[in-house]
Amino acid sequence: MHDKSPAAGAPEPTRRVLAFHARTLDEARAAVGRNYYPHRLAQLTTDSDLDMSLRTVQLGPVSVGRLSYGVDVSIDLGELESAYHVNIPMSGGIESEAGGESDVVTRGRASIYLPHRSTRIRRWSADCVVYGIKFDRAYLESELRALLGRPVGKPVTFDPVFDLSSKSGASWLALVRTLATELDDDSSLLYNELVSSRLVDAVTTGLLLTAAHDSRELLDSPAHAARPRTISRAIDAIHAHPEEPWTVSGLAMLVGVSVRTLQDGFQRYVGVSPLTYLRDVRLERAHEDLIQADPSDVAVTDVAYRWGFQHLGRFALEYRKRYGQPPSKTLTTT
Repeated sequence: MHDKSPAAGAPEPTRRVLAFHARTLDEARAAVGRNYYPHRLAQLTTDSDLDMSLRTVQLGPVSVGRLSYGVDVSIDLGELESAYHVNIPMSGGIESEAGGESDVVTRGRASIYLPHRSTRIRRWSADCVVYGIKFDRAYLESELRALLGRPVGKPVTFDPVFDLSSKSGASWLALVRTLATELDDDSSLLYNELVSSRLVDAVTTGLLLTAAHDSRELLDSPAHAARPRTISRAIDAIHAHPEEPWTVSGLAMLVGVSVRTLQDGFQRYVGVSPLTYLRDVRLERAHEDLIQADPSDVAVTDVAYRWGFQHLGRFALEYRKRYGQPPSKTLTTT
């Protein structure tokens, strides 16, 4: 495997695009695993030699890359846990299996892999060149939450195949091409953070508005009526002090309505109960703290108690359901 590097003694340049080339399975597995996910890789044919090529760029919460192997291979990814992934064949094809379903995608279609379902690529054809886009799970779910105006309490379940031949699918693919076609230019202006952050947001929002998933009906429905002032005040209080030992009766008293009126209002205008909304806000704050914390100075219990979680086992369970990994892993790996 070869990674471009500056000449000895030369100053280290600012590199945005990373380039790798591999002739062995071990080298290919290491390069793709380091930039995307740990996986098992196997060559399916022996009539030619592996010739892996990868160019990838990290753009904040999204990674964009172009990958080919030059031979038929299989890839076992397991559960992605902390990411959503879209594979877009530019040539050749991919046969994938996820959640008990098998699909073949070629040019004009894309595969979407989920954090909570085991994924295996049974066959990646020798002539297959793919644009691969990795979306940080917390980021994509926060974008959906912003679009819906309500918490997202479970992973987004996309349909496994995304039709890129439709008008909306082709429009989204055009956004992806804008980012991916610059992968041969390490100094592209598109990969400047001030530019790429806006394109990344557009690609992510576009995926949520275009691909089929279990929240599309909510996104496609007419905008909800404006929330009553009482519900907005309760939400503001939760965001201002999520660590407080809020109860439904305490929130109802604060905003001047009955418990039932508050509960009905949350279900109608927010889509969840007041305490579920409170839990989701607390999980977000805990997640942010764990990402930024120094594991030598901070323990998971410190963060849990800080944001009002008194039952550590329940906190760990809810955190894993939301973010696809235990809180201890977030603390030690970020």
